[in-house]
Amino acid sequence: MSLSTPRTSAAAQEKRGRILDAALERFAHYGYRRTSMEDIAEVAGISRAALYLHFKNKEEIFRALGRALHERAIRDAAAAARQAGSVATRLQRALEAKLGAFFQIVHGNAHARELLDENSRICGDISEEFRQRHLAILRRIIEGASKSGGLTPGRAGLTAATAAEMLLDAAKGIETGGATVLTPASYQRRLGQLVAVLVLGLGGAVPHAPRKAQRR
Repeated sequence: MSLSTPRTSAAAQEKRGRILDAALERFAHYGYRRTSMEDIAEVAGISRAALYLHFKNKEEIFRALGRALHERAIRDAAAAARQAGSVATRLQRALEAKLGAFFQIVHGNAHARELLDENSRICGDISEEFRQRHLAILRRIIEGASKSGGLTPGRAGLTAATAAEMLLDAAKGIETGGATVLTPASYQRRLGQLVAVLVLGLGGAVPHAPRKAQRR
């Protein structure tokens, strides 16, 4: 898994990717505070001096790693949104591609709370930037379904933008709230249930939704 970024020479890009991969490994195993620049250099297979040629400190590495992870997740979410399928399916795929990727990283991690706190402190602006990009993806799905008559958010007093924001906020709540510790499978199931509630509430149809029993 390489987290290299574009617009650099091939050699520099490859080395940068190794550094970010090494940082992800160390942060996941030891947390942010216990990870040193020397640790990252060792795992990346470069000298500490060479590491400082690319990043001036650990915080800069953490920001670069956060941006790289967000970039990859948002590309996956955009690709998922373009795939064929019902509006419910496409919304769930777009949520899973972005939020599910980060859930996988922190799920069951002993340092999850610390990493989330450091992400808010160091990468809050980056997270907000990609939240807006993710909202735009969800909004376009809802807008497309509204134009085709598949959804009618106006009947609930919503616009496509507010419906997208409500969906994303609720999805984040599933990820971070509640007393139940979710597994990746149960998290995916909860996302599907949330999308179903929204889509049905906006007048849409959900694949495989249970039918009401007929009266005899």
